[in-house]
Amino acid sequence: MNKPSDCARIVGVFLFSVILIFPDVAKAQKLVLGWSAVSALNSPYWVIKDAGFAKQEGLDVDLIYIASSSTMAQAQLAGNVALSTANSQVVVDVGLQGGDLLAIGAVINEVAFYVMAPPEIKSVRDLKGKPVGVTRFGASTDFAIRKLLEKYGLQPIRDVPIIQIGGLPEIAAALSKRSIYAAPMSYPLAYVAEQSGMRILANLAKEDIPFMHVGITTSRRFVKERRAQAKAFLRAYGRAVRFMYTNKEDFKRIITHYSGIKDPGMLDGSVQYAYDFVEKVPLVKREAFQVTLDESVNKRPEAKQAKPDRFYDNSLVQELIDEGFFVSLWGKNR
Repeated sequence: MNKPSDCARIVGVFLFSVILIFPDVAKAQKLVLGWSAVSALNSPYWVIKDAGFAKQEGLDVDLIYIASSSTMAQAQLAGNVALSTANSQVVVDVGLQGGDLLAIGAVINEVAFYVMAPPEIKSVRDLKGKPVGVTRFGASTDFAIRKLLEKYGLQPIRDVPIIQIGGLPEIAAALSKRSIYAAPMSYPLAYVAEQSGMRILANLAKEDIPFMHVGITTSRRFVKERRAQAKAFLRAYGRAVRFMYTNKEDFKRIITHYSGIKDPGMLDGSVQYAYDFVEKVPLVKREAFQVTLDESVNKRPEAKQAKPDRFYDNSLVQELIDEGFFVSLWGKNR
């Protein structure tokens, strides 16, 4: 066997020295990103990967689809997923049990549904005495419809019966049969409901019902040990959202890649769905966690004493704001 050349030995000694002096250089920059729903609400994560913004920020990312929120949380707590789309309810539930999840940004700060209804229902108040549908009690659809009814002076259950239906396809079928008269729906199923004659009764982006529907969720440990990478990811997020607005056709292609949606109307609706709800500057709203804590009190009494600030950290987004990053993208901090 030939001996290594002097040059090779020098390179080897140099690399070994770098590893000893700067061990982080030797660590892979791989980040595993978890997303949990085939919906345009998760699209910033898709764009970060497919449009090359992670690479631009020096990040090597893998995307992994995990449909179950509890499984996603377990993967993050185990260190197998670095950042995810986990919502405020997941973060609060884990935190109240002593877990280490933290929202460092919010993709969506409102309950992200369109409430669909047949044409004869002209306003939310017209729902009095008529049943509405949710996927299951305690789900985000249930939370959304209850908050909407309360906003318009209707008492859930007493004034408006709530029926647990199952999945969104079953809700669409129930609407068409008038078994229910309204239901919160996301895209693309809202489009299916529209095609069967339903209309948007309420766009919850305009109803000011706070909830971190999609988060930029990680762990305190990750922020402490890899803060620069967390900040780089937030820059990639900002660039991805701008891309969604300025490269609409490419954005559609990315949606198709991950969702399989090809119908032009459904694609246009999915793009608008993202535009309606996705945050350009991903500051977490304190109210989103306060509402979540308020809703958690019945099942976890300790939630009454918990402070919203315990579950999120806006410091990295604020640093980017102070550095003028979002102004460079949008001309102002939106």
